[in-house]
Amino acid sequence: MKLRLALIGFGNVGMEFVRLLLSKRDWLSREQQVDFEVAAIATRTRGSLISKGAIDLERAIRMRRDSGTLICYGPESTNLSTLEIIESCDADLMVELTTLNIESGQPAIDYIKAAFRTGKNVITANKGPVAFAYNTLSSMARKKGVFFRFEGTVMDGTPVFSFVEKTLPGCEIIGIKGLLNSTTNFVLGEMERGKSMSEALKVAKRLGITEEDPTMDIDGWDAAVKITALANVLMDARSNPNKVDRVGIGDMTFETVMEAVNKNKKPKLIASAERFGAEVKIKVRPGLVGPDHIFWSVDGTSSAISLETDLMGEITIIERNPTPAQTAYAIFSDMLLIVDSMKKG
Repeated sequence: MKLRLALIGFGNVGMEFVRLLLSKRDWLSREQQVDFEVAAIATRTRGSLISKGAIDLERAIRMRRDSGTLICYGPESTNLSTLEIIESCDADLMVELTTLNIESGQPAIDYIKAAFRTGKNVITANKGPVAFAYNTLSSMARKKGVFFRFEGTVMDGTPVFSFVEKTLPGCEIIGIKGLLNSTTNFVLGEMERGKSMSEALKVAKRLGITEEDPTMDIDGWDAAVKITALANVLMDARSNPNKVDRVGIGDMTFETVMEAVNKNKKPKLIASAERFGAEVKIKVRPGLVGPDHIFWSVDGTSSAISLETDLMGEITIIERNPTPAQTAYAIFSDMLLIVDSMKKG
């Protein structure tokens, strides 16, 4: 089976995914009877490529790493817009890895719609489309007879969506709680050890944990987008991040944190979704946990999610200090699930 891919976005996760693909090429051929080619790579500012054959992936990674751009790659370089590349490239599967737009999820939503219109399956690691337009996109995928997967949107490569889909048949998710933002988890941990928030943020920036402007993390927006994505998929919430009852950690002071520590408590930014009849209420707000709480030991850049179910009680998944390699694996695992579904027809 030949699988042709289009990569929309080619940053750290995109390059890590390509490295993973290359390292698993022999395994894919031997165990899955799959060979792959990349027909297109689109970036917003670093050049784009489209090919009727196969892009040289090792060369693309080398150029992106050494010069930061694909503009001088060669004949496959193109000035086509991202939408034009999606609509015209000969690909079976689009991997959408663009940057989150916290206000609307665009233009990633339009990119995915364009892929569906042209018969392409889609994997995204961008949480925006799932948080802002999950029902629209999943309905469109069904009508077009293509597959839509998004495991990498929450908790990197940790299986959450596929875990529920594949291993909890018949279970209803009636509540979700999670520590979903690694930056705030790290910052609060540093404050517990005596740093001010500004000092903790400087450490986070130095380690590459946060962006230059950490507002999206500190104000709770990132957690709001992630819990909305989870609630939309697992609880049919039909919500968006603008509807979340959101309070970040920006007002938490060193004194507030120390007061909690002196009471043997840890402050955490907790995202939750809870069903009340037909309504799902979604919140993001600081809370305190004690030693008996399962979130107590989730420190540093780790994440955790607790799923409350009607048949299996509470199930908690913890991810320890992820890297881009885990998100790359999520894309890879989604690709394997799509390949399996394509083989079954």
